[in-house]
Amino acid sequence: MRFGLDYAAGRPAPSAIRAAGYDFVIRYLSEGGPTLPGKLLTPAEADGLRAQGISIVSNWETTAARMLDGYGAGVTDARAALAQVLRCGGRADRPIYFSADFDATPQQQAPIDAYLDGAASVIGRANVGIYGGYWPVSRALDSGTATWAWQTVAWSGGNIDPRIALYQTGEQVTVDGVQCDVNQTDRADFGQWDVETEEPDLTPEQDEVLRDIQTQLRGPGLQGWPQLGTDAQGRDRTVVDGLAAALAQIDELRTEISDLETTTAELKDEVARLSGQHRWPFPFSLVEGPATAIADQLAKLEQLLPGVPLPGWGTGPNGHPAAAGQAPAE
Repeated sequence: MRFGLDYAAGRPAPSAIRAAGYDFVIRYLSEGGPTLPGKLLTPAEADGLRAQGISIVSNWETTAARMLDGYGAGVTDARAALAQVLRCGGRADRPIYFSADFDATPQQQAPIDAYLDGAASVIGRANVGIYGGYWPVSRALDSGTATWAWQTVAWSGGNIDPRIALYQTGEQVTVDGVQCDVNQTDRADFGQWDVETEEPDLTPEQDEVLRDIQTQLRGPGLQGWPQLGTDAQGRDRTVVDGLAAALAQIDELRTEISDLETTTAELKDEVARLSGQHRWPFPFSLVEGPATAIADQLAKLEQLLPGVPLPGWGTGPNGHPAAAGQAPAE
């Protein structure tokens, strides 16, 4: 939250304003006459405020109900207000708040809006602000005749429009012998002259580097790179487009590899299953069990045969058992 002052009876020293804990002021761009000698912001005062780091906000008010004079009055006042802003070192692209310093009725909104339209024809709608109670401020914001709003606690019935940039609390303080009204804001931009609204200008070297980066990303003439292929519309891809296409292809390859890995695993399992089977095909499988048992017994018997003479084989001439296929001795 920031706190500031508006004043017209005198001009407190900027150093005193800063010492009192306030860092912005809302200053009038019109004369106050003998009764309000400090109303008009002067170039010297503006310089002193800036030197103390105090932000300046513009307001125009001659008489309390001046806005009821309609469109032409808005044109005249906006011209004078802008001239004084520039005379004091302000900017033409910052808002000026125009005052409806009375309890305006709904029927009086039409001339108020006409006045704001007249001001907009001079300074632009984006720079038109309104000061007043809750209802004329809200109606102007609703209709779009004002873009900025500075609401006073007076004539507001305890209501605060959430769209306002500044709020006059009703509290008064004396600073450097001058009676001042207290204002507050929670906005970073509330219409002050010294707000940073533009990016700093680039040096020629920085601009050249940025242009080179842009060309590298988007291709010659910002029309894409032929080396990266074309998109669905037949246009050359930029680096970003090419990267997106490559990532899409990688995702497709990952999916295909995952499918191949699954198929390979299934084939390995099937090979392993088939390798462990020694079954006979049908109908031989019906005697597979008994045949296997007989084969096992025969294998065991064959291991015993070398040392056992077989019946009917007899003995050889040298007294040893006759070999298989050899006729017995007579």
